[in-house]
Amino acid sequence: IVREFIKETDTITLYKAQRECLIYLTHLDSKDMENIMVEKLNRQMDGSEWSWSNLNKLCWAIGSISGSMSEDQERRVLVIIIKDLLSLCELKRGKDNKAVVASNIMYVVGQYPRFLKAHWKFLKTVANKLFEFMHELHEGVRDMACDTFVTIAIRCRRHFIAHQPGEAAPFVDEIIANADSITSDLMPQQVNRFCEAVGYLISAQLNTQTQAQLISGLMKPYNDVWNSLVQKVGENINVLEDLAVVKQLGNVLRVNVSACGAVGKGFISQIGNIYIDMLGLYKAVSEIISSCVARDGAVATKYANVRAMRTIKKEALMLVDTYVKHCEGEVAAVNENMVPPLLEAVLADYAQNVPPARDAEVLKTVNTITSTLGGLMTDKIPVVFDSVFESTINMINQDFTDYPEHRLAIYQLLQTINQKCF
Repeated sequence: IVREFIKETDTITLYKAQRECLIYLTHLDSKDMENIMVEKLNRQMDGSEWSWSNLNKLCWAIGSISGSMSEDQERRVLVIIIKDLLSLCELKRGKDNKAVVASNIMYVVGQYPRFLKAHWKFLKTVANKLFEFMHELHEGVRDMACDTFVTIAIRCRRHFIAHQPGEAAPFVDEIIANADSITSDLMPQQVNRFCEAVGYLISAQLNTQTQAQLISGLMKPYNDVWNSLVQKVGENINVLEDLAVVKQLGNVLRVNVSACGAVGKGFISQIGNIYIDMLGLYKAVSEIISSCVARDGAVATKYANVRAMRTIKKEALMLVDTYVKHCEGEVAAVNENMVPPLLEAVLADYAQNVPPARDAEVLKTVNTITSTLGGLMTDKIPVVFDSVFESTINMINQDFTDYPEHRLAIYQLLQTINQKCF
């Protein structure tokens, strides 16, 4: 079980066509489709058609027809399928076989939000099972558990923040309280997915004060790490020469980016906790990178510690970019409180750096801010131009291939400025 990313290709087009075809066939004769699915699953059980590929295809087909049966029929069929898949998981020997079956169970369950929403106890059981799978030694199973939790969180978020009958508190409170133990065996990128999922749950809480408390609870362990490391850096800047410290800071920022994208504009309560320190850190790593490049030349940008420090810069910019995209109704506050210190920290650094050390994310973030703030950015455009225009043009006017990210970003920024500020 390995996560694979497929771009918009012929394969995806084919999958969409197959899914559409299966949905039409289910509408024509749902009972026949039910019989075919159950019979194919029985052949997996008796071993006559057992293979990883066949099971993956069958479970994909089962997931693809979600919503095309009546609710009663869907409930009956899904109960049969999940029972059979659980039995299959018990029957199969070998870690890899069990991992394939478990991943398919998670996939199928995640595709049926209507059933999950109608059966809270089952939804809670599924969530707890996903948290168990997050401790599996098989990394692919942990990936699948995190991805399925995100899928369920997006589709059933209101049920997690509602106070369900017989429960002492909303389930999201319990998840946040136990987050440390749930994520104890996850890799950093998997922790990001978990925090993204919880962020989607928190986004369903409409009470601003309660939402801020949930965000605070989710982010507390990461804020503790952040505050401890930032304090050490403040006492001794040489701490940033430790690659492990730099990577930890980058991971904390990534968690913030993941959660921010899911929560939306309510995440400002968390950004306020780290914003000034984050910009201070941005300046500190920028100075170290510049001194490395001045000492060793452009090759310094390939050093492991310099790459890790550039990750901090990129994630800091990504956090601002992500929040600004979601800041509906808060544009004036963003213009007044966030933008001036950000531009002060990033623009001069961009202009002064050697071309290989300039981050295209600066251009992308300024583009997002300009697009969102519109006319409020007009008075800042001369400063932006002074810092990024000539320096970027000199990077891309030598040929048609170097610095493709900067090339695209500067043209997008120019287009946005033309549309919004003139």
